Amino acid sequence: MSTPSPNPFFDVRMRGFPTRTDVDDVVALIRTRVSVLGSEPVDLGDAVGRVLAEAVTATISVPHFDRAAFDGYAVRGSETAGAARDKLVTLKVVGEAMPGRPFVGAVGAGETVRIMTGSPMPPGADAVLPAESSEEIGGELKVTAPIEPGRHVGRTGEDIKAGRTVLFACRVLRPQDLGLLSSIGTGRVTVVRRPRVAIVVTGEELLPPGSMPEGYRIVDSNSVVLDALVRRDGGVPLPTLRLPDDPRAIRAAMTDSGWDVLLVSGGTSVGRED
Repeated sequence: MSTPSPNPFFDVRMRGFPTRTDVDDVVALIRTRVSVLGSEPVDLGDAVGRVLAEAVTATISVPHFDRAAFDGYAVRGSETAGAARDKLVTLKVVGEAMPGRPFVGAVGAGETVRIMTGSPMPPGADAVLPAESSEEIGGELKVTAPIEPGRHVGRTGEDIKAGRTVLFACRVLRPQDLGLLSSIGTGRVTVVRRPRVAIVVTGEELLPPGSMPEGYRIVDSNSVVLDALVRRDGGVPLPTLRLPDDPRAIRAAMTDSGWDVLLVSGGTSVGRED
């Protein structure tokens, strides 16, 4: 007859799953243990995919000057009234306006200025006559079709007015958002800090990734998948810990500092209370 061991065998894995916890209860528990991460400033070029920590308000209008929205001629629209191919209106070409190089002076009565899309509108002009509605000959513009005042002109603040909130907190920044931010002169934005994620893989039968299976040991594949998922979803994976089936070592890893989220083995996640 055998003598009972003074220390009976115990392994938590042999308990099975006698009870179940509802998903809603688990989600509620997780919510009590998570908190919003801090924020950090990042350069605009590094901000795609990041989460805005605070709203962004435009300090300048876009465009911040009246500009041509068509290639053609800056004119006084009222002076082209009644123009037709059999009833030409003649204007004197007095200069040109280019992007970044405005016409110096003002457009007077009976005058016009060549202008390209995006160029500042010269004072005195209130419309852009498309090039195909006219013909320039010897310094004079023969207008063949009328243009009403205000046509083909992009007005100051037409896209964005100064003082407007253009992006709100908690927004995941897309490539087109970065273009918008750049257009209002934003070079850095404040975003939510990326969560630091610790990955702990347990099992004495596991070999590190890149090994060849041998004997009765298998290669760890979970850590590779988890690391890739963390990177894909915007987290910062910490170096993977591979531990034996030792409760004390696992507990020490779980209570160690330096992480925001802990992924254990097949993907159980635990949010830090602090």
